[in-house]
Amino acid sequence: MTLEEQIKQLALEEGANLVGICSAESLSDKEASDPHYLLPEAQSIVCFALKMEDTLVKKYLSKEDYLSFCHEEGHMTKHLLRIGDKIKQFLEQKGFKAQRCSANFNYRNVNTASKAIIPALRNLIDLINKDDDPGEDLTKKEQKTLNTLKKMILGGLRKTPIGLIPNFSHKCAAVAAGLGRIGWSGNLVTKQFGARVLLNSVITDAKLAPDSPLEESPCIGCKLCEKCCQGGLFERDESQIIKIAGVEEKIAKRNSTAYCIAICTGMAGQNKFKEWSTWSPFRFEDRDHLPLDESVDKYVQNMFARAVEHGGKEAENVLRLVENTYLGRNDKPAEDFRQTCGFCQLVCGPTMKDKKESYRLLMQSGSVD
Repeated sequence: MTLEEQIKQLALEEGANLVGICSAESLSDKEASDPHYLLPEAQSIVCFALKMEDTLVKKYLSKEDYLSFCHEEGHMTKHLLRIGDKIKQFLEQKGFKAQRCSANFNYRNVNTASKAIIPALRNLIDLINKDDDPGEDLTKKEQKTLNTLKKMILGGLRKTPIGLIPNFSHKCAAVAAGLGRIGWSGNLVTKQFGARVLLNSVITDAKLAPDSPLEESPCIGCKLCEKCCQGGLFERDESQIIKIAGVEEKIAKRNSTAYCIAICTGMAGQNKFKEWSTWSPFRFEDRDHLPLDESVDKYVQNMFARAVEHGGKEAENVLRLVENTYLGRNDKPAEDFRQTCGFCQLVCGPTMKDKKESYRLLMQSGSVD
């Protein structure tokens, strides 16, 4: 067996559903996909995918079961890390350098060393909740601490980075390695599983024979993904062209990621007719008034600060968001994972029949209080 065949066999034996190889050079032209950021000697990337459990996805979309899908995503992330570690160890035993990537929530433009923000935010939320409790009185020291933390943290939340740059784009690697193509929504779409996959990668200095990208995109252009997006992240009719590893992808024109952040972080998530919702833990009364221009970034940043000032569930949700952003999710227990949306990805099953059924389940699922 060739080295490439051995790597792929190992990934499949460890549980991967899809695996492919691409060259580092094919991805080096974009900041988010340049593997040399993590491994300066990078020559090749091994990208692999796990499929989501369709039954759990359908129960999540239909509002029948929330936590089972969240926990499954957590366990899938742990599984992706284990597969990556096995491939890394195999390559190192062969004398090569290898870097197993984090599966998600790791960004270049976030100061992950500033871990002190987490206990400080936790302390602020506890003090706000205590201050709001009619049966509790803050001591003078606590009141001084509350005022100090408000100045420090609320100001920082109003400067939260909106355009986050991943340490490494697994989607780009997946396209270059032939696992799938980028669909209308911007998600990776595979022939076998639609968009219902999670990805990870291993970067190595081994010069491996690359696989070829798919010639035809599995995305059929049904645009049900756009109809599922309450945030307005992408357009229904306007398109743009992106190029990955020489492959031109025609995708929906993207708007500010603030529109997605407002929904997918659980800040809001109920359609304007209030017929159905995401699994958002709460609603802002002004959720229907997201600005339709570049001021949306500042608007959503202020959302975070207002949520903390409200205390309770709103503040806890921001704490979870900050933890994920600063610390990543790879080290968290699988049972701590919480997803509130992701509908543009999850509605995209492997067949048109599945897509239509998933969309129907979502539209008829009602609204979470």
